[in-house]
Amino acid sequence: MRKMNKSIIILAASAMLVSSLTGCSGNAASKATTAAASQSAAEAVTEVETEAKENGEKPIIGVMIFDYANNYVTYVRNAITAVAGDDIEIQMVDAQNDQAKQVEQIDLMINKGAKVLCVNAVDPTAAQSIISKAKAVDIPLVFFNRCPSDADMMSYDKCWYVGNDPYESGVMQANMAMEAFKANPAYDKNGDGIMQYVIIQGTMGHPDAVARTQADQDTFKEAGFAAELLDTQTGDFKTATAKDVMDVWMGKYGDEIEMILSNNDAMLLGAIESCKSEGYFGAGDGVMGAIGINALPEVLDLIDNETIIGSIMSNAYAEGSAIYQMAHNALNGTAVLEGVEGELGEIKDLRVPYLPIGKDNVQEARDIYSNVLSK
Repeated sequence: MRKMNKSIIILAASAMLVSSLTGCSGNAASKATTAAASQSAAEAVTEVETEAKENGEKPIIGVMIFDYANNYVTYVRNAITAVAGDDIEIQMVDAQNDQAKQVEQIDLMINKGAKVLCVNAVDPTAAQSIISKAKAVDIPLVFFNRCPSDADMMSYDKCWYVGNDPYESGVMQANMAMEAFKANPAYDKNGDGIMQYVIIQGTMGHPDAVARTQADQDTFKEAGFAAELLDTQTGDFKTATAKDVMDVWMGKYGDEIEMILSNNDAMLLGAIESCKSEGYFGAGDGVMGAIGINALPEVLDLIDNETIIGSIMSNAYAEGSAIYQMAHNALNGTAVLEGVEGELGEIKDLRVPYLPIGKDNVQEARDIYSNVLSK
């Protein structure tokens, strides 16, 4: 995809958004509110957009982020801004992992006159409320990173999803674990031929966490691989929480743990920190396997120096590029996949392939990140 100059306004808080609405020429938001008694919501938004065009303003694509603090989503954000053209105004907001705040931000973005919404949902199970708002004013929606239910996705014809297949990442993670365990006898610390392992799971009930955890276990079973799951606990996709989980496990299982599988790299980093004091991962001679998901820049050196076995890369640049291009296409009324690699699935979903990253191809991951690390 051709790289273009970026144009972005980061909206720091809802109050700033309200101020910008009430202070714009002609008080477009107030007009839309006044007209709502006699107009449909869609007509009111159209009035805002018409005035914006008359004032020479660029069409707005609103990007709603569930939490700026999330490592992987930060790279997706960077990718969106890196490829955004100067014919578009990107307005991006942070819900700070607050569902109510995100809904409020969406209302404000619609009133602002956004032509398309790209939504990284705080709670994908609550997506229908967002879809209803967009549908009422005929605004296209591109969900990303956290996929709503099939029923929600099919409830609106101008709704698409961009992300990965979380089950696929779990399959790749399990395959990497099996290959490493077979290739390195040192991982089988008790010599029983069975891989004793733990899974650090993401947020309880989160679709990605459920799929990745299940895929690990299914893959071992289908391969006839001798594996014993000692425990699985939620780390909420957070480093500090995962460290607490691993602290408990080290006290309970200690040297029995032969492999750590984590639903994401952020949690794996917390687990590694916990294990260092017990002589693992560079602090001593203890051997323990560890594999994450995302292949964040923070773990690439750990893969390169063989501290951990590897990670399954989510291509943030490819994901961000697809999100922007699909939103741009929807805005212009062209085919939504024009200029985008891949095909839509049954629920109008575009799945960006994962890439297993080990010592032999870690440079490939670094090359991909070079597109988004300094944007």
